[in-house]
Amino acid sequence: MSKALAALILGSALATGIATAQTCDGVVVKDVCLPTDLGRLNISYGQFEDIYFLSGFPRLEYLDMGFNPVHDLSPLGSLSKLTYLDLGEMRLDGAALDLAPLAGLTALIELDISENDITNLSALGNLPKLESLTAFDTDINDLAPLANLHSLRVLQLQDTPVSDISALAGLLNLEALYLNGTEVSDLSALRSLPNLQLLGLPNGSRITGQSKIKAVLAE
Repeated sequence: MSKALAALILGSALATGIATAQTCDGVVVKDVCLPTDLGRLNISYGQFEDIYFLSGFPRLEYLDMGFNPVHDLSPLGSLSKLTYLDLGEMRLDGAALDLAPLAGLTALIELDISENDITNLSALGNLPKLESLTAFDTDINDLAPLANLHSLRVLQLQDTPVSDISALAGLLNLEALYLNGTEVSDLSALRSLPNLQLLGLPNGSRITGQSKIKAVLAE
């Protein structure tokens, strides 16, 4: 998403607020009053360093907050209704991003944590409804926490130091897996995945179609 489009969406969201924040009975965001019953919010490219105000939107189901230099994700822990969360390129200073506050977001279906300094996925291990995880260009190398994410359908791991994918062997609903630019050399764990329809290989090539994928994995 371009910065211009993100700014437009953010401006549109804030435009639903009341111009005079002094009389606000909702949540004040950048001097604008927003209603507490918002279901969707896009604050990407908003230059937010603190997201404490998000705890005032308990009904949020969709939140895009990528490209903000946020150091503390703890306010997200109270957003139990979230089904979509975009945290792409959050830590612009290169510091590690702690995902611990996400551990209780059991309604999550789509999560983007790409382009961040992340090594530990343990906070994601108990998200039973998670269907899509975008984690390309991170420092992830241990996929063990993903072993019980049986709803997972799409997993993007491009340009990560991942080398062992044995933890994925039980993810029978997986349909698309991107391993482009990884250090994976053994793909045998994928032979047990009956629904895999798209596979990005470590060498950069991509295979589509179950029959073609099975043929490559049989080699």
